[in-house]
This record gives sequence, C-alpha cells and structure tokens, in this order.
Amino acid sequence: MRFTVVTIFPEAFDSFLRASLLGKAVAQGLVQVDFVDPRAFAADKHHTVDDTPYGGGDGMVIKVDPLVAALESVGHDPDLSPHRVLLTPQGEPLAQRHLVELLDRRHVVLVCGRYEGFDERIRTFVHQELSLGDFVLNGGEVAAMAIIDGVSRLVPGVIGKASSLTTESHGEGLLEYPQYTRPREFRGLAVPEVLVEGNHARIDRWRRLQMLVRTRQRRPDLWERYQPSGEDRTILAEVDGREDRAELAGRAYVALLHYPVYDKGKRIVTTAITNLDLHDIARSSRTFGLGGYFVVTPVASQQELARRILAHWKEGHGASYNEDRAEALALLEVVESLEQVLTEVEAREGKRPLTVATSAAARPGQVTGAEVRRWLGSGQPVVIMMGTGWGLATEVLERADLALRPVHGGAAYNHLSVRSAAAILLDRLFGLREET
Repeated sequence: MRFTVVTIFPEAFDSFLRASLLGKAVAQGLVQVDFVDPRAFAADKHHTVDDTPYGGGDGMVIKVDPLVAALESVGHDPDLSPHRVLLTPQGEPLAQRHLVELLDRRHVVLVCGRYEGFDERIRTFVHQELSLGDFVLNGGEVAAMAIIDGVSRLVPGVIGKASSLTTESHGEGLLEYPQYTRPREFRGLAVPEVLVEGNHARIDRWRRLQMLVRTRQRRPDLWERYQPSGEDRTILAEVDGREDRAELAGRAYVALLHYPVYDKGKRIVTTAITNLDLHDIARSSRTFGLGGYFVVTPVASQQELARRILAHWKEGHGASYNEDRAEALALLEVVESLEQVLTEVEAREGKRPLTVATSAAARPGQVTGAEVRRWLGSGQPVVIMMGTGWGLATEVLERADLALRPVHGGAAYNHLSVRSAAAILLDRLFGLREET
C-alpha cells in the first residue's frame, strides 16, 4: 500500500511513521509513505504557496498552481494510478467504509491544507474529499495520519490476527463488545461471569448481544443503517422479550441527591431535605414497583431529620394512621453518598448498577426510556439519579453510564419540581402507556 502526502510539513510525520505496528509495516515494506512539498513547485524565489483571498477577508489561501503541480508530479506508474483525496472540513465524514475503499486503491495521495483553506479550483483536480469530523484543525496532516493508520491496519500482514478486524468497532457496522482483563475484580467492578465460565459458545453469544445492544444504545445513527441478521434478531429478542415493566422496575432504584448539586448561581452546594420530596418520590417509587429509593445527603443533621420522619411513618403513629404511606416510605433509605447507594444496590442485586443521570437540559447522547429498559431486561440493575436545587453537578452527569432525555412540555417555561420530574420519568420508564 502506498501513500503520498502532499504537505508543507512532512517532518510532522517523522515519529508517527516509526512507532508501533505502523512503524513495523513501513520497515517491512507493507506500507510505503512518501511526501511531496508544494513549495518545491512555487514559482517565486521565496517558494510561496499561499496568498491573500480575492474579495478580502482574514488569513491566507493555499494557491492552486503549486498544489496542482505537486499533484501532477505524483503517479507516473501506470500500474498505480493514484487516487487523490483532499482533506478538508467540508469533505464527507470519514468512516470505516472509506478506509476499506481506499485500501483497494493501492496508491492514495492525501492533500493536506493549511491556513484558511485551498483555492476552490483545487477541487477540480482531486477524486474525493474527506473530513475527520465537524471541527477544524490547523492543517490536514492529522487527518492524513488517521487515514494512513486506519488503512494500513487493513493491509494483510500488518495486524497479527486478521479475524480481530471483523469484530472490532465498525468492522461490520457495529460497536465492539466490552473487553476485560485481569484483575477479575477491581474496586467492586467485577468481570461478567459469562467470560470466566469457559463456555465459548455462551461467550460468543454474549459478545454478539453486547455488540448489538451497545450499538443500538450508543450509536442510533449506526444502528439505523445496520441490517440485523436472523440470528441477531433472535439474540435481541431474548432481551427485548423480557420487557415486563413490573419486573424491570424491581431492578431500578431512585437516588435523590442533595449533594453535589448546583444552586442558582451555578455553585456546588448541599441542599436541604424536604418532607414533600421524601413522601412523594417514595409514593411514586412504590406505585411503579421500584426496588428502592435513596435520599443522599452528607449532612448528619439532615440525615437525622429524615430518619425521624421515617421513624414516625414506619414505627410511630403514622404507621397505623396511614398504612399505604408507610408502605411507600418503607422503600426509603437515607445515606451519605452516591457510592453508598451503589454499594447497597450491588449487595441486593449481586451486580454493580448502571447509573442513569437526569437533567432538565437536553444534551448530546441522552437516551430514551426504552433504552434504559433494555439494560434492565438484560438483568442489569440501574440507579436513576435525580438532582435537587438547580440540578446534578457536572461531575455526576459526566460519570453517569447513561443520561435520560429530559421532560419537556413544549413551552419555554421548564422548572418542574424534582418530585414532579421523578413521577413523569418513572411513568415513561415503567408506566403502562405509549412510549414518548
């Protein structure tokens, strides 16, 4: 496989081409990389390759004449007609299928831009335009490295086990299954039992399920394009067919966090416990059949206050005065940290729970209730984290395994109480109603 990189900074590739598997591939002649510097084709004595844009504007533009001369200096071998690729943010987003297609080209010329971009006329002299994504880099060299690395690992002989290329992420349009290595348990995080049982048929089936479920949950854009086989559908049915909402809810827990949460000024604070939150979220949790409800506060006096309220309803006059309320509040426990919640749920369920963040704000990657239920259907317990005050702190949101789409009524006003939001979200997750 041959690459020719058209760049004014060929030295940027020095260490890249000497390291790891790519370095070995280059040393063995499996991959060849050479460079053409457009400065060598500039007409003036200063080897100028850029100029100011016609019509004015910021920055400099790569000139078309030295760049085309550089391109035309490449590829006089009739057996290796070069395929010219312009690397530009305006190109088609790079995907695994592009790497596979480029492998078949045998000789790829990668054109790296700099400054404010290229003279538009350069597009007439290339076959394809590719982009690393919806962002801008200082130049095309990093994109060229990504393509060289991605294509080279497909060259026979570069990767030790060719079969690994089909199971890794994007190999067949799916994300790869989760991987584990020693130790078997780390800080309470255990390797799934199926991977240590030695039953390779079960391992293969588990891994396939993980690829399907993970892609469906994390990359709906990939999942929309993927065509599941009959066997894939059978495997997924084992998960989806167990979607008895009452059964699923029994593995779900609510954690109402009073810390760390934001106040109105976006400062991290500890909020005060309210009697309404204790009662109403407990009642919602009992209504939808949840496994438990935790109120989290590190403040000892707040813990004591909540426990006094609970004692009234569990053991005092309230227990006989309103047995239904006592039944709901029996689900409630007061703890000092989220970690204590996770430890308690793991002790009950025999498995570390997934954490599901909630927020009033829409963010990329938020999932539907159906996707949370799919995890529950696989036997995975979850803890749904609700924030008091002005919502969960960023550190909690970023560490969550999943994030639910927010409740939104369509109006500009969006300030539900946490107990109202909890009831709506639990209804979406476990209520006998149409999916929203």
